[in-house]
Amino acid sequence: MRWPNATDLNLETRLDIILPSYFNRDTNGFYTNNIVRSVRLVELRVPTHEREGGSALLGCQYDLEGDTLYAVKWYKDGKEFFKYAPRIQTPMKHFKLPGVHVNESRSSTTVVALENLTRESAGLYACEVSGEAPSFMTARSEKYITVHLIPDTGPKLTGLKDKYFLDDLVVSNCTTAPSTPEAHLKWLINDRPVLKRFLRGPWYRVSADRPDAIETTLQLRFTVTPSDFVDGAMKLTCQSTIAPLYQQETTSTHYIDLPLSLETPSPVSSPSTDHAIKTNWSILTVLLSVLFLRI
Repeated sequence: MRWPNATDLNLETRLDIILPSYFNRDTNGFYTNNIVRSVRLVELRVPTHEREGGSALLGCQYDLEGDTLYAVKWYKDGKEFFKYAPRIQTPMKHFKLPGVHVNESRSSTTVVALENLTRESAGLYACEVSGEAPSFMTARSEKYITVHLIPDTGPKLTGLKDKYFLDDLVVSNCTTAPSTPEAHLKWLINDRPVLKRFLRGPWYRVSADRPDAIETTLQLRFTVTPSDFVDGAMKLTCQSTIAPLYQQETTSTHYIDLPLSLETPSPVSSPSTDHAIKTNWSILTVLLSVLFLRI
Protein backbone atom coordinates (compact mmCIF):
# COMPACT_ATOMS: atom_id res chain seq x y z
CA MET A 1 0.00 0.00 0.00
CA ARG A 2 1.41 3.38 -0.95
CA TRP A 3 0.75 6.72 0.77
CA PRO A 4 -1.30 9.21 -1.25
CA ASN A 5 0.63 12.16 -2.64
CA ALA A 6 -0.63 15.68 -3.29
CA THR A 7 -1.83 14.77 -6.78
CA ASP A 8 -4.12 12.10 -5.37
CA LEU A 9 -6.04 14.63 -3.20
CA ASN A 10 -8.52 17.18 -4.37
CA LEU A 11 -8.00 20.87 -3.62
CA GLU A 12 -10.43 21.01 -0.68
CA THR A 13 -8.80 18.04 1.02
CA ARG A 14 -5.36 19.56 0.61
CA LEU A 15 -6.55 22.87 2.12
CA ASP A 16 -8.09 21.01 5.07
CA ILE A 17 -4.68 19.51 5.78
CA ILE A 18 -2.53 22.64 5.34
CA LEU A 19 -4.63 25.61 6.44
CA PRO A 20 -5.49 24.68 10.06
CA SER A 21 -1.84 25.25 10.97
CA TYR A 22 -2.20 28.92 10.04
CA PHE A 23 -5.94 29.69 10.01
CA ASN A 24 -9.15 28.97 11.94
CA ARG A 25 -12.25 27.70 10.17
CA ASP A 26 -15.46 29.48 11.17
CA THR A 27 -18.97 27.96 11.41
CA ASN A 28 -19.66 28.82 7.78
CA GLY A 29 -16.64 26.87 6.61
CA PHE A 30 -14.50 29.91 5.83
CA TYR A 31 -10.87 30.24 6.98
CA THR A 32 -9.81 33.27 9.05
CA ASN A 33 -6.27 34.49 9.74
CA ASN A 34 -4.81 32.89 12.89
CA ILE A 35 -1.29 34.35 12.54
CA VAL A 36 0.03 37.08 14.87
CA ARG A 37 1.51 39.72 12.63
CA SER A 38 4.40 40.56 14.99
CA VAL A 39 5.34 41.72 18.45
CA ARG A 40 6.31 45.37 18.07
CA LEU A 41 8.39 47.70 20.25
CA VAL A 42 6.65 51.07 20.27
CA GLU A 43 9.27 53.06 22.21
CA LEU A 44 12.51 52.43 24.09
CA ARG A 45 13.19 55.09 26.72
CA VAL A 46 16.77 54.85 27.91
CA PRO A 47 18.71 57.97 29.03
CA THR A 48 21.92 58.50 27.11
CA HIS A 49 23.66 60.38 29.96
CA GLU A 50 23.45 59.87 33.74
CA ARG A 51 25.58 60.82 36.75
CA GLU A 52 27.43 58.56 39.17
CA GLY A 53 25.40 57.98 42.33
CA GLY A 54 22.17 58.81 40.52
CA SER A 55 19.29 56.68 39.25
CA ALA A 56 17.77 55.86 35.87
CA LEU A 57 14.38 54.68 34.60
CA LEU A 58 14.46 52.35 31.60
CA GLY A 59 11.17 52.22 29.70
CA CYS A 60 10.05 49.67 27.12
CA GLN A 61 6.63 50.22 25.52
CA TYR A 62 5.41 47.42 23.26
CA ASP A 63 2.39 46.24 21.26
CA LEU A 64 1.68 42.50 21.23
CA GLU A 65 -0.78 42.94 18.33
CA GLY A 66 -3.10 40.20 19.57
CA ASP A 67 -0.48 37.86 21.01
CA THR A 68 -0.08 36.93 24.69
CA LEU A 69 2.99 38.15 26.57
CA TYR A 70 5.53 35.46 27.36
CA ALA A 71 8.33 37.61 28.82
CA VAL A 72 10.03 40.98 28.90
CA LYS A 73 13.81 40.73 29.36
CA TRP A 74 16.48 43.38 29.85
CA TYR A 75 20.15 42.96 29.00
CA LYS A 76 23.33 44.95 29.63
CA ASP A 77 26.17 44.31 27.20
CA GLY A 78 24.47 41.06 26.16
CA LYS A 79 23.92 39.71 29.70
CA GLU A 80 20.41 39.34 31.12
CA PHE A 81 19.75 41.24 34.36
CA PHE A 82 15.93 41.51 34.51
CA LYS A 83 12.98 39.31 33.51
CA TYR A 84 9.23 39.76 33.77
CA ALA A 85 7.19 36.65 32.88
CA PRO A 86 3.53 36.98 33.96
CA ARG A 87 2.68 33.26 33.74
CA ILE A 88 5.22 31.98 36.28
CA GLN A 89 4.80 31.94 40.06
CA THR A 90 7.29 34.76 40.66
CA PRO A 91 6.81 36.99 37.61
CA MET A 92 9.65 39.42 38.35
CA LYS A 93 13.30 38.44 38.68
CA HIS A 94 16.58 40.31 38.51
CA PHE A 95 20.11 39.00 38.27
CA LYS A 96 23.29 40.53 39.67
CA LEU A 97 25.64 42.30 37.30
CA PRO A 98 28.47 44.74 38.14
CA GLY A 99 27.07 48.29 38.20
CA VAL A 100 23.44 47.15 37.78
CA HIS A 101 21.27 47.68 40.88
CA VAL A 102 17.55 47.07 40.23
CA ASN A 103 14.86 48.54 42.46
CA GLU A 104 12.04 45.97 42.07
CA SER A 105 9.51 48.09 43.95
CA ARG A 106 9.70 50.69 41.17
CA SER A 107 9.92 48.19 38.28
CA SER A 108 7.18 46.55 36.21
CA THR A 109 6.47 44.93 32.86
CA THR A 110 7.27 48.20 31.05
CA VAL A 111 9.76 49.93 33.39
CA VAL A 112 13.02 48.97 35.11
CA ALA A 113 14.39 51.27 37.83
CA LEU A 114 18.15 51.40 38.35
CA GLU A 115 19.78 53.11 41.33
CA ASN A 116 23.25 53.82 42.77
CA LEU A 117 24.81 54.17 39.33
CA THR A 118 28.59 53.75 39.06
CA ARG A 119 31.07 53.95 36.19
CA GLU A 120 30.43 50.19 35.73
CA SER A 121 26.78 51.02 35.01
CA ALA A 122 27.70 52.44 31.60
CA GLY A 123 26.97 50.13 28.70
CA LEU A 124 24.55 48.93 26.03
CA TYR A 125 21.06 48.26 27.41
CA ALA A 126 18.55 46.17 25.44
CA CYS A 127 14.86 45.39 25.92
CA GLU A 128 13.49 42.16 24.45
CA VAL A 129 9.76 41.34 24.32
CA SER A 130 8.47 37.92 23.24
CA GLY A 131 5.00 36.45 22.71
CA GLU A 132 3.71 33.09 23.87
CA ALA A 133 4.05 29.68 22.21
CA PRO A 134 3.98 28.40 19.59
CA SER A 135 5.41 31.39 17.71
CA PHE A 136 7.47 33.08 20.49
CA MET A 137 7.70 36.10 18.22
CA THR A 138 10.28 38.54 19.57
CA ALA A 139 11.13 42.24 19.22
CA ARG A 140 14.30 43.88 20.54
CA SER A 141 15.82 47.37 20.76
CA GLU A 142 18.91 48.79 22.48
CA LYS A 143 20.58 52.05 23.53
CA TYR A 144 23.87 53.04 25.16
CA ILE A 145 24.07 54.77 28.57
CA THR A 146 27.10 56.89 29.48
CA VAL A 147 27.67 57.54 33.20
CA HIS A 148 29.56 60.71 34.19
CA LEU A 149 31.41 61.73 37.35
CA ILE A 150 29.96 65.16 38.12
CA PRO A 151 31.46 67.70 40.62
CA ASP A 152 29.36 68.35 43.73
CA THR A 153 30.27 72.06 43.79
CA GLY A 154 30.99 74.94 41.46
CA PRO A 155 34.47 75.84 40.19
CA LYS A 156 37.07 77.30 42.57
CA LEU A 157 38.64 80.74 41.97
CA THR A 158 42.15 81.53 43.25
CA GLY A 159 44.57 84.49 43.06
CA LEU A 160 42.06 87.34 43.37
CA LYS A 161 42.32 90.46 45.59
CA ASP A 162 39.45 92.36 47.20
CA LYS A 163 40.30 95.66 45.48
CA TYR A 164 42.21 96.69 42.38
CA PHE A 165 43.89 99.92 41.21
CA LEU A 166 43.73 100.98 37.60
CA ASP A 167 46.52 99.27 35.58
CA ASP A 168 46.72 96.44 38.12
CA LEU A 169 47.29 92.95 36.66
CA VAL A 170 44.50 90.47 37.44
CA VAL A 171 45.60 86.83 37.40
CA SER A 172 43.13 84.18 38.56
CA ASN A 173 42.77 80.43 38.04
CA CYS A 174 39.38 78.76 37.71
CA THR A 175 39.60 75.05 38.60
CA THR A 176 36.98 72.31 38.69
CA ALA A 177 36.82 69.25 40.91
CA PRO A 178 37.65 65.92 39.20
CA SER A 179 35.12 64.89 36.56
CA THR A 180 34.52 62.55 33.64
CA PRO A 181 34.59 63.83 31.01
CA GLU A 182 36.58 67.03 31.56
CA ALA A 183 34.56 70.18 32.22
CA HIS A 184 34.31 73.10 29.79
CA LEU A 185 35.25 76.40 31.48
CA LYS A 186 34.27 79.95 30.52
CA TRP A 187 35.26 83.32 32.06
CA LEU A 188 33.01 86.42 32.07
CA ILE A 189 33.63 90.02 33.19
CA ASN A 190 30.43 91.81 34.18
CA ASP A 191 28.43 89.01 32.46
CA ARG A 192 30.29 89.46 29.16
CA PRO A 193 32.47 86.65 27.72
CA VAL A 194 36.20 87.32 28.04
CA LEU A 195 38.23 87.69 24.84
CA LYS A 196 40.51 84.76 24.04
CA ARG A 197 43.66 86.86 24.34
CA PHE A 198 43.01 87.29 28.08
CA LEU A 199 42.85 83.51 28.69
CA ARG A 200 45.54 80.89 29.33
CA GLY A 201 44.78 77.18 29.05
CA PRO A 202 42.75 75.14 29.58
CA TRP A 203 45.08 72.79 31.43
CA TYR A 204 44.18 69.25 32.45
CA ARG A 205 45.45 67.17 35.36
CA VAL A 206 44.67 63.55 36.18
CA SER A 207 43.07 63.19 39.61
CA ALA A 208 45.19 61.52 42.27
CA ASP A 209 42.09 59.72 43.59
CA ARG A 210 40.57 58.66 40.26
CA PRO A 211 42.91 57.93 37.31
CA ASP A 212 39.95 58.24 34.93
CA ALA A 213 38.90 61.67 36.29
CA ILE A 214 40.24 65.05 35.13
CA GLU A 215 40.71 68.40 36.90
CA THR A 216 40.40 71.37 34.52
CA THR A 217 41.96 74.84 34.97
CA LEU A 218 41.46 78.00 32.91
CA GLN A 219 43.43 81.16 33.75
CA LEU A 220 42.16 84.75 33.41
CA ARG A 221 44.89 87.37 32.90
CA PHE A 222 44.27 91.05 32.07
CA THR A 223 45.17 94.63 33.07
CA VAL A 224 42.49 96.66 34.85
CA THR A 225 40.98 99.57 32.90
CA PRO A 226 38.10 101.95 33.73
CA SER A 227 35.78 99.98 31.40
CA ASP A 228 36.14 96.92 33.65
CA PHE A 229 34.09 98.65 36.40
CA VAL A 230 30.32 99.17 36.48
CA ASP A 231 29.17 101.48 39.28
CA GLY A 232 32.58 101.05 40.89
CA ALA A 233 32.42 97.23 40.89
CA MET A 234 33.99 94.53 38.72
CA LYS A 235 32.21 91.14 38.62
CA LEU A 236 34.28 88.12 37.60
CA THR A 237 32.46 84.85 36.86
CA CYS A 238 33.68 81.39 35.88
CA GLN A 239 31.19 78.89 34.44
CA SER A 240 31.77 75.12 34.42
CA THR A 241 29.75 72.87 32.11
CA ILE A 242 29.51 69.14 31.45
CA ALA A 243 26.64 68.84 28.97
CA PRO A 244 23.89 67.88 29.40
CA LEU A 245 24.01 67.10 33.14
CA TYR A 246 25.95 69.87 34.86
CA GLN A 247 26.42 73.65 34.81
CA GLN A 248 27.54 75.71 37.78
CA GLU A 249 29.29 79.04 38.16
CA THR A 250 31.28 80.94 40.78
CA THR A 251 31.22 84.76 40.93
CA SER A 252 33.55 87.17 42.74
CA THR A 253 32.95 90.94 42.96
CA HIS A 254 35.81 93.43 43.34
CA TYR A 255 35.95 97.21 43.86
CA ILE A 256 38.25 99.96 42.66
CA ASP A 257 40.97 100.92 45.13
CA LEU A 258 41.38 104.74 45.23
CA PRO A 259 44.74 106.45 45.97
CA LEU A 260 45.18 107.76 49.53
CA SER A 261 45.25 111.38 48.28
CA LEU A 262 41.67 110.88 47.06
CA GLU A 263 40.28 109.37 50.25
CA THR A 264 38.02 111.38 52.60
CA PRO A 265 40.15 113.77 54.76
CA SER A 266 39.98 114.10 58.53
CA PRO A 267 37.09 116.34 59.73
CA VAL A 268 39.59 118.51 61.72
CA SER A 269 41.43 120.81 59.33
CA SER A 270 43.06 124.19 59.41
CA PRO A 271 42.19 127.03 57.04
CA SER A 272 45.47 126.41 55.24
CA THR A 273 44.32 122.93 54.24
CA ASP A 274 40.82 123.88 53.10
CA HIS A 275 42.00 124.70 49.61
CA ALA A 276 43.87 121.38 49.32
CA ILE A 277 40.77 119.48 50.52
CA LYS A 278 38.54 121.24 47.99
CA THR A 279 41.10 120.51 45.25
CA ASN A 280 41.24 116.82 46.20
CA TRP A 281 37.45 116.58 46.13
CA SER A 282 37.39 118.18 42.69
CA ILE A 283 39.91 115.67 41.42
CA LEU A 284 37.89 112.85 42.99
CA THR A 285 34.71 114.06 41.30
CA VAL A 286 36.38 114.18 37.88
CA LEU A 287 38.03 110.76 38.31
CA LEU A 288 34.85 109.07 39.47
CA SER A 289 32.97 110.57 36.53
CA VAL A 290 35.46 108.88 34.22
CA LEU A 291 35.47 105.59 36.12
CA PHE A 292 31.70 105.25 36.30
CA LEU A 293 31.20 106.05 32.63
CA ARG A 294 29.85 102.84 31.07
CA ILE A 295 31.60 101.80 27.91
